[in-house]
Amino acid sequence: MEKKTGRLIYADSVQCADLWYETGFRAGDPFLWFSVDGQATVIMNELEIGRALKQCRAGVKVMTLKEALQTWGCPEGTTYSELLCAVAAKAGVEAWAVPETFPLGFAKRLEDKNLQLTVQDPFCPERAVKREEEVEWLREGVQLAEAGLYCAWEVLRESTIGDDGYVHWRGTVLTAEALRGEIDAEMSRRGGTGEGTICAPGPQGADPHQAGHGPIPANVPIVMDIFPRCNRTGYFGDLTRTVVKGHASDVVQRAFEAVKEAQKTVLGMLKAGVQGQDAHQEVFRVYERHGFPTDLEARPPRGYFHGTGHGLGLAVHEAPSISRRDCILQAGNVVTVEPGLYYPEWGGIRLEDVAVIRENGCEDLTTAPIFLELELT
Repeated sequence: MEKKTGRLIYADSVQCADLWYETGFRAGDPFLWFSVDGQATVIMNELEIGRALKQCRAGVKVMTLKEALQTWGCPEGTTYSELLCAVAAKAGVEAWAVPETFPLGFAKRLEDKNLQLTVQDPFCPERAVKREEEVEWLREGVQLAEAGLYCAWEVLRESTIGDDGYVHWRGTVLTAEALRGEIDAEMSRRGGTGEGTICAPGPQGADPHQAGHGPIPANVPIVMDIFPRCNRTGYFGDLTRTVVKGHASDVVQRAFEAVKEAQKTVLGMLKAGVQGQDAHQEVFRVYERHGFPTDLEARPPRGYFHGTGHGLGLAVHEAPSISRRDCILQAGNVVTVEPGLYYPEWGGIRLEDVAVIRENGCEDLTTAPIFLELELT
């Protein structure tokens, strides 16, 4: 006979997307959530109980620890692990399913009390298929990213190219740090939080996750990858554009056209039932036609060496994946489409949009135009 299993999370919901998904409540301190027989319960401290009562999803029972102890007949001073023993005994739960990020120390305390834990990954598989409400929240996230991008473009348009070969803005050399600060500030004013925003000029852009630092040279590609979280909903946007302040070299222009074609090709392929691996492989075929093969043996690697896209939601990287791994796309998946090319001698090109998978195609949530060179001033 199959064991009766409850579901259990102990985390803060800012870092744990599964917990935010289950509760609809944002809290920076850890709290307890469990579900037995379809009834979800959260245990909150008094500091958060007022917000939790107002903001948790309908159907989630919100209790203080004192109320929970009274409900399950536990004396004052009972710990969370002891409380869960009482919950399990009363409900006949023999095991708890937990996410793979469940705290090890808490897990050991539960196992010391003979409570069995099983890791469930993914813990909330339904997160991969978005409701239309979630699609609109993701659209808001993309709009936040676009606001940051447009701010960056305005800074670069106002800038001049100095005799030293660097971009100058408001009387001083423009740095990657300053440009990133303008992007993040604009998104903050609009209710979003940017963390890890990338502004990587020249050869720095050959490392896809290089945040970027130092003065920005003219006439080189600047990879700007912007992925804010909407403070109200918790959902992310994600967007990458690559531009040159000045004139791009011939190889950069050719690489840009190849990446642009690869992205357009993939967006044209996406629909429910498509194998993500097939879309990923098509990117390599486009690059080979343009004369940009990939060398994974080089150190660092050259060409194209990351996935074509990833799911987007309450985490900036989540299921599904458009990559070399098998994955059949479903209607309601929301994915990035972000092919790139990377060469240490001159930098990188990446273009990224966010698309909703539909039955007969995809809906691109991104409206920012794609171009390479910003006009000189």
